[in-house]
Amino acid sequence: MEEELREIRHWANHGTLGQFYNEIIAHAGDEGYEAEMNGNVVTCYRVHREGGFLGIGGRKEKEIVLKAIDNEDGTISVPKESADEEFVMLLADRLEQH
Repeated sequence: MEEELREIRHWANHGTLGQFYNEIIAHAGDEGYEAEMNGNVVTCYRVHREGGFLGIGGRKEKEIVLKAIDNEDGTISVPKESADEEFVMLLADRLEQH
């Protein structure tokens, strides 16, 4: 997973955090993942529904799978602690194909 995380960091630093956010949406949005951008942080989530009966009354659960942070020095960091291996592998593969 280290190599894939390095590739993601490399891709993120090719542009702005906003551009990286758009790449995430374009490449992983159709796989049950969402991303939110708040200030200088992009947070990616695995989304699923829990509870309810026959799809009624369930709630949307979000699990953090990756964070990207725009640092003051103009670089974007992706902390390993926030990285989910399944998501990192998927995103790195999709970005590589791009």
